[in-house]
Amino acid sequence: MDFEKLILGIDVGTSSVKVSLLDSRTVKSVYAKSVLTKAKINNPSHEKGDEQDVIKIFKSTQECLELVPRHFMKEVKAIGVCGQMHGIVFWDERFIRHFWSGEFSIETKKIVSNLYTWQDARADKQFLAKLPRPHSHLKAHSGYGCNTIFWLQEYQPEILSNYNRCGTIQDLIVSAFCNLKTPVMSTQNAASWGYFDTTDCSWNIDLLQSAHFPVNLLPSVVQPGTNAGSLYNTIYDIAKGTVVDVALGDLQCSVMATLTSVKDAAVINISTSAQVAFVTNYIGQQHDGVEYFPYFDNSYLVVAASLNGGNVLDCFVKSVLGWVSDIGLIINEDELWNRLMNLSSDEEATSLVVNPIIFGERHNPTVFGSFVNITNSNMTLKELFSGFCKGLVQNLLKMMPREMLLEAGIQRIIGSGSVIPKNHIIKKEIENSFNLPLYVENTEDSAFGAALSAFKTNNFLFI
Repeated sequence: MDFEKLILGIDVGTSSVKVSLLDSRTVKSVYAKSVLTKAKINNPSHEKGDEQDVIKIFKSTQECLELVPRHFMKEVKAIGVCGQMHGIVFWDERFIRHFWSGEFSIETKKIVSNLYTWQDARADKQFLAKLPRPHSHLKAHSGYGCNTIFWLQEYQPEILSNYNRCGTIQDLIVSAFCNLKTPVMSTQNAASWGYFDTTDCSWNIDLLQSAHFPVNLLPSVVQPGTNAGSLYNTIYDIAKGTVVDVALGDLQCSVMATLTSVKDAAVINISTSAQVAFVTNYIGQQHDGVEYFPYFDNSYLVVAASLNGGNVLDCFVKSVLGWVSDIGLIINEDELWNRLMNLSSDEEATSLVVNPIIFGERHNPTVFGSFVNITNSNMTLKELFSGFCKGLVQNLLKMMPREMLLEAGIQRIIGSGSVIPKNHIIKKEIENSFNLPLYVENTEDSAFGAALSAFKTNNFLFI
């Protein structure tokens, strides 16, 4: 089947890069692909740090784009990009030239930093207590870009002195595509860094300057849907001059992709982390664990964002692999996942309660996980795994109670992300705990949402 006038969406996630091609005639995805980045730095520069290799992320992005059939790429008329929020990467403007030269050498590594991700915890509770309070309805937590800059300025100032640009990883991708001398950032990503006032669309410049923050590093900020520029040269058969939109947040794009025609639904997304979110037109009462992030068309996304999602289950499975190895047995990870899923029932009751908050939470960073009601009969592998799955849902329910959803007129939940479709325990627990219908079938991902945003912004190209 031939397609004309396609929109390319790219999602630079925590563990993978995904692409999606949207057909402007049907507004449906006609092609999707993903590639694992394997970019995590095993020995970050700080014991509480979480860093990723930017060159590996770029190479994974290139690999993913190279897999798209060229006859599709020739029909791309616009590009939308989104990615993991809160994190920050620094670069020298020379990095963009290296990107277009097609070579990532040892020299390239010197002009781009690692990505300090949303999971970075070096700016701990004690450090955050020393910082000024943002002039914003949004708090600034560990792992947020501005707080990472504050920490680096105090403890590793050479990092800041080595570079003259910064942004999220998706901002760097857009800067590279458009050969931008200075990066531009959407309100979605700016708000995810902290110290950004969404009501007047500006950084807290005066406050930051008084705290000796390097405000010269901060990108200029525009509304979602703004064109960041155009493709600097033909690449992967996408024509030079193709419109590229400013980079967006992956959560906003995931929600846009999921709520394309549904107005009375909340989204529960569980991938590496987990979120419950719904759209509103105003900033409501603030709650611990619930925040109001910029969405599209001057609306807000009400979000309960947990640091604990698929990463918790992955950690549990790796722990079991370690136990098995310690006693001299062998099983590969895929087989263990299959056995755990087949072993555990979503209907079986257990007295074991697992609070799986092993990564803490932004609103309560010093409290971690626990087991409750351990007996001599419930410490089975089946009940442990089931407990972790159910505990993740219970944690989301605690952060955003069912009553809050009902007050907002929510009548159903749409499940998205990589975990929910494959985990029958979590699906059943969402239905039971939130007591709302759950729909999981045929949900699109953040890459499709990025393409959909670019389609809506540039619809004049597709008439």
